[in-house]
Amino acid sequence: MTNFKQLEDYLNINTEKYHDNNLKTLNHYIYQYVINVPFENINVQNKLPIALDDEAMLQKIITEQRGGFCYEQNRFFHSWITAKGFDAYMISATINTGNGWALEGSHMALIVQINQDKYLVDVGYADVPKQAMPLRNKPEVIEDVNGYFQATWIDSQTIDMCKYKDESWEIQYRAIDKAQSINDFKEGIQFNQYDTHSIFVNKLIVSKAKLYGRVTLSNNHLTITKQDGKEKIPVTQSNYQTLLKKYFGIENITLLPFEKG
Repeated sequence: MTNFKQLEDYLNINTEKYHDNNLKTLNHYIYQYVINVPFENINVQNKLPIALDDEAMLQKIITEQRGGFCYEQNRFFHSWITAKGFDAYMISATINTGNGWALEGSHMALIVQINQDKYLVDVGYADVPKQAMPLRNKPEVIEDVNGYFQATWIDSQTIDMCKYKDESWEIQYRAIDKAQSINDFKEGIQFNQYDTHSIFVNKLIVSKAKLYGRVTLSNNHLTITKQDGKEKIPVTQSNYQTLLKKYFGIENITLLPFEKG
């Protein structure tokens, strides 16, 4: 069994105050995780296998100050919180790209059940609130420094995760409330590691929640998002390592997209 104490030390988990399997503890875990662990697809961009076991993720997070994308992050978070006694399971979802839908069922999220209440949890998506989203008959709006979010039942099994944008609710992804194993994501994992139609293959994404908002590094820009607006800094071969260290704590790494040619 994985020893998660080193993770909890790294995340500054207050185990004396937060030890019961309740919503307060779950939200503490989510908050500490997302402000310390970035969403990133560096392994995909560097043509390396992604980390799909606990030890590999502990190495990435604690030693390399890195994270991962949905399969890595949510599988690992699920492993941790179930070891702590939470009732949780992995679910599949389909991302709304803005121009249609991504590969069906290729996103992984989590559902956590506390007593009779279900919550949508996602530490493997680049724009989500830093807490669990209640799944109730009447949607509950979650306010975060990065905006307003809600998880809405469409029918007895289908959930829309939405963010309020431009005076309306925009679907971020559509999920199915059905427990899945990591093997059920084989097609999505293959697609998002190797297929040129995948955004993760085509584009570098490193994103981290901050107290003031969010910071995201792509192939072209570092974008600092705050409530009062955005600041963009050009990213080049000569400065990307400096930006990774300053804004994400990631050091001593070479990214192939910046080293080609």
